[in-house]
Amino acid sequence: MTTTTVTRPANDSSWTEPESAANTDYQPVYPYNHVTATESGHAFEMDDTPTRERIRLSHRSGTFIEMHPNGDEVHKVYGDGYEITIGGKNVLIKGTCNIEIDGDANINILKDLNMQVGGDYTLDVAGNMFVHSRGSDGMHLSSDSDMEIAVGSALPTSLGGSLRLNTGDNVFVSGDLNVAGSITGDVITAESRLGTGPTGGVSAGLAGFTTPTGGISVGVPAGFPVAVPGCINAIGIITSAASVVAPTGTFGIMSAVTMTDVVNTHLYDTHTHPAPNGITGTPTNIMV
Repeated sequence: MTTTTVTRPANDSSWTEPESAANTDYQPVYPYNHVTATESGHAFEMDDTPTRERIRLSHRSGTFIEMHPNGDEVHKVYGDGYEITIGGKNVLIKGTCNIEIDGDANINILKDLNMQVGGDYTLDVAGNMFVHSRGSDGMHLSSDSDMEIAVGSALPTSLGGSLRLNTGDNVFVSGDLNVAGSITGDVITAESRLGTGPTGGVSAGLAGFTTPTGGISVGVPAGFPVAVPGCINAIGIITSAASVVAPTGTFGIMSAVTMTDVVNTHLYDTHTHPAPNGITGTPTNIMV
């Protein structure tokens, strides 16, 4: 009985089924090959031909087990295969292991799965990939060094796609967050301060901008007027639920219902004017 040589596609595993010694140019030699065959086609061979020793147990369907002269073993099943172990099982492979599955694969582990990789671990998925954790502690990904998530392609020049983080609560970043592009959000809150680099800025309203020296313009075209360090230029109204304190502030046309300004309030409440009949008194209605 012959053994079919299986050649894998070029893009799959590179291993092939080893050829049986009985199928080469040198056939078994009488009387070294001992064969027991049945009427239906079952056969048991023990070949003692020098340098070509082998053992083969074959079924009429084509399923066989064969031990080759060099100690290799081939077990081929022309049908479904089942292997059931009632107790524990240990598998040791000291060489390379190739597993190729032409169809789907289902692995059902009722308890824990522990995997250790001494070298690199590469996972290449041609289709979509879904990972779902239902445990109370969630999912944990950690790296002793850097970690990179690339969307679209590993090449930096790739246009790629979008990365979405969907959470019902919050996203916490324990370290610094560096963003090469823009940040858009409904509410952006800074616990301490919001800084800008020498070429960046914080956009505030239509055409609003900041300068590296600390000035802020809100709703003012960039460059007119230039944001002065320590000053806020705004086209519109500046609203505050609390107080606005400006010890040396200068106010032009303004409307303030409950404004509190320590310096300007004191100046208003104590100011006087020279007049032909003498110096006027302080205002009757003081500013609160």
